[in-house]
Amino acid sequence: MKKLIVVLVAGLMVVASASKAHVKSTNQLQFEQNQMQAIYKTRTPPISMFPPYLPYWMHGGWGTVTAYFPNGPNSDDQVYERRFNPGDADDMRELRSVLESLSYEGPLDALGGFLNGVGVVFGGPDNFHHGRGFEIANSLVRTPRPRKKPLLVFNDSNVDRNLLKEAGYAYVGKVSLEGKVNRNWDHVYDAAVAETLPWDVDILLLSGGMKGITVGSNATFPVAGGAYTQLNYSLSLFGGVSNGITEGKGKALVSAEGYRYWPAVVSRRRIPKYLYDRIRPKLQKPEPAQDTAKAAQEVPPVTTKKKSPGIRVSQELFDMAGFEKDQRVDYITIK
Repeated sequence: MKKLIVVLVAGLMVVASASKAHVKSTNQLQFEQNQMQAIYKTRTPPISMFPPYLPYWMHGGWGTVTAYFPNGPNSDDQVYERRFNPGDADDMRELRSVLESLSYEGPLDALGGFLNGVGVVFGGPDNFHHGRGFEIANSLVRTPRPRKKPLLVFNDSNVDRNLLKEAGYAYVGKVSLEGKVNRNWDHVYDAAVAETLPWDVDILLLSGGMKGITVGSNATFPVAGGAYTQLNYSLSLFGGVSNGITEGKGKALVSAEGYRYWPAVVSRRRIPKYLYDRIRPKLQKPEPAQDTAKAAQEVPPVTTKKKSPGIRVSQELFDMAGFEKDQRVDYITIK
């Protein structure tokens, strides 16, 4: 009997210890799950967060409210400061391989590319990047570049233009480019370099960014005459046609200023100093302040009556007080 009781007690103790171990393991598992959820919440950004190095655009209409542009410039802008040598086969192969991989926008652009090849044979500038999704405005001075003369590209915020002018570099024009929404910023950057290389430019000061646009459209026929069909907030009696949705896209923009070492032109363009001093607006000088001692002498002295101590009363009030006629009262003066 005693052996049976001992066995039962031992069994109950084993069950109790197993139950405690199970509860402990369950609590530990729950704690680890809560900890993992906390880590996930802190390390996973919400949907409305965007990488800090990507430019974003606030859109005021319906469609995409906030967007970042994956076709924007590199976060490290120092990679765009470099040297291009048209006489170096590797530099030109890298440049042409990127731009020639872009397709022409249409058959007329392809025909223009063929005619460009014919013009290069006869000594014309090589505009192999034209018609490939860029809007280009070039105002550089049309002086052909000497063979094997390198082009230096800098970010405009890293160069002092006054120091360039003092060193003898003359401004020779600007190149402005805007890419289509299916072109990234590096494409437009390479097109700006390719647009500059045919002309005699030593230094190219680069700036640019992204422009937010809205693509997509919707149309109704004939007019918004009835509420029978609704298409993207457009009402029509006979229906409507939609082409995509109104969403935010980014277009790459590049503006580059060209400078050439040309001291003679810098001296020729400079306005004569004597003429500039004559036509420069001048500020009126304030009148000099007068001498304080002299000004103090010119101010007339202020005359003040000598005040006597006491109070001043009328003769009538003095008589009403009951004083004698010749009595003198201290600190009282008759008006």
